[in-house]
Amino acid sequence: MWSQLAVSLQNGNTYLILILILGFLGTTIIFERFINLQFRYYVDFGKFLNNLRRSVQAEDLDRAVSICKNASNTSLPAIGLKALEAAERDPTTVRGTIEEETIDFLPKLETRIGILPALSTLILLIGVLGTIDGLWNAFDSIEILDTSEKQARLANGIAESLNPTTMGLLISMIFLTGHQILKGMAIKLTERLHYGVSVIMNLLVPNEVPTYVAAAPIEAPVAMAPQQPDDSAADLDEPEAEPEEEDDSFDDASVEDIKDEEEII
Repeated sequence: MWSQLAVSLQNGNTYLILILILGFLGTTIIFERFINLQFRYYVDFGKFLNNLRRSVQAEDLDRAVSICKNASNTSLPAIGLKALEAAERDPTTVRGTIEEETIDFLPKLETRIGILPALSTLILLIGVLGTIDGLWNAFDSIEILDTSEKQARLANGIAESLNPTTMGLLISMIFLTGHQILKGMAIKLTERLHYGVSVIMNLLVPNEVPTYVAAAPIEAPVAMAPQQPDDSAADLDEPEAEPEEEDDSFDDASVEDIKDEEEII
């Protein structure tokens, strides 16, 4: 297989040359991303945050600034440096500064990593296209040959046409593996960065304690019950009615009159 690939490259196979150019581009991206993620953006987060916490709690901002500058000029130390400078100018702007720097830096962790899967797919498709083209030429060239030469030419043509697909598969596997490794490194750095930003914000952002003013309680209006006349009071004010005495004289006079009328008749 390797000898066939070398022979095809010496013969100037266009598809293999194109695959190698894209492979060189992808390999450059893999090494560049690996160096940045492993050496440039990565710091000892635990040690850095402990030193920064001690300096801030001791109110030694100059030493904290020096720690950030000595650690790195990017990643979490750069965010911490911007936050310290904002704390010296105006403590109320620290939160906004941290958020702006974090949002600006996070996309840098995954820059160009997403190109690798697309590049891998493109290389594989170019290899398949090169195989189809090689098979086409192999079958087309045997029409003018004698029978004794057809089998040898066809076998060589098929073997040579498989070289672009072989090269495309190899490079695609390398790119996909590199993509997974770089993706994992970027995710790990993102998690550590979020933790570090939370620590810096807790150290530098002033505590915002809301003040509440107790409002005077509002008394609900009491519904006035309708006054009912007090019978007992009325009874006290009005004198009790005395029982009427029977008029005995009226009864006697009426009886006498009746007797007198009977005598007249």
